[in-house]
Amino acid sequence: DLRKIASHLAEGWSFDRLELVLRAILRAGAYEIVAKADVPLRVAINEWVDLAHAFYAGKEPGFVNGVLDRIGRESRPGEAR
Repeated sequence: DLRKIASHLAEGWSFDRLELVLRAILRAGAYEIVAKADVPLRVAINEWVDLAHAFYAGKEPGFVNGVLDRIGRESRPGEAR
């Protein structure tokens, strides 16, 4: 759900403001966290952060980690550390 991702962005940022590849990574990562409970939360987040590293050399992988971590804490509170 795009609203779930957008709710974890910094104030004043919209999902549409993000670069296309970054949006795709966040959408897929959020889907895996929310809909695929058989994949451990940390594994799911690490997979998508690793993918972000393949496309970005800047702060984007950390951004992906932060957003997906917040989604994971909300969606799987018992699994989040």
